[in-house]
Amino acid sequence: MKENIQRSFASTIGGIFFILSAVVQIVALFGPPLAGDIEFLDWVLERPGYTLFFTFVVLAITLFNVPALIGATHRVIGRGKWLAYIGSTMALIGNFFFIILVTEALSYRGMATLDREPMAEFMQWTFDTPIYFVPHLLYLLFFYIGMIILTIGLYKARLASFWLVAAAISQIVAGILDLGAAQEYVQGIVILAVFGGIGHTLIKNPQKEIVSAESTIIDVQ
Repeated sequence: MKENIQRSFASTIGGIFFILSAVVQIVALFGPPLAGDIEFLDWVLERPGYTLFFTFVVLAITLFNVPALIGATHRVIGRGKWLAYIGSTMALIGNFFFIILVTEALSYRGMATLDREPMAEFMQWTFDTPIYFVPHLLYLLFFYIGMIILTIGLYKARLASFWLVAAAISQIVAGILDLGAAQEYVQGIVILAVFGGIGHTLIKNPQKEIVSAESTIIDVQ
């Protein structure tokens, strides 16, 4: 009984942080360009305080993702458990590389007092080295694939419908496609569907469903 309460608490906390992560991700969509974009350099020089605020907003995403993903591992019992574990672990590894990218943005912001030319040279140097490419690639591979595996685990455990898996897959597609002025809005809807959907799944009656799942496992045995 005590273990069920602990699982229920961890699952609920994870769900809350998934929803918080969705909110700050949507806010970040309407901020400056990505740190890897040369346009970010102009934002840093012209609006240093504004870019610092949004950099910390993105940093909040990385912090919220940690308890969110850990909470997800406490939600699934029986079918889909290992998929949820693997997916959450992969996403956490990807989240670590995302922290590296945020640090990169902070380093650009820290040079806001310099002239544009030395800043542009430094940014170009990062483009030409693995410092820029490798963390981006590992973040994309681990985080987004991990999220897909996590949603499959929730689906296998009959905690979520297949639309959540489809939403996780569409998150990759929405990031690749160039949708022009609608880009931020489409990505915002997909983020809300994935992170909000997982958050709702983790929050709704966790203790009751955990007890029910354990009873089913015992009956099968």
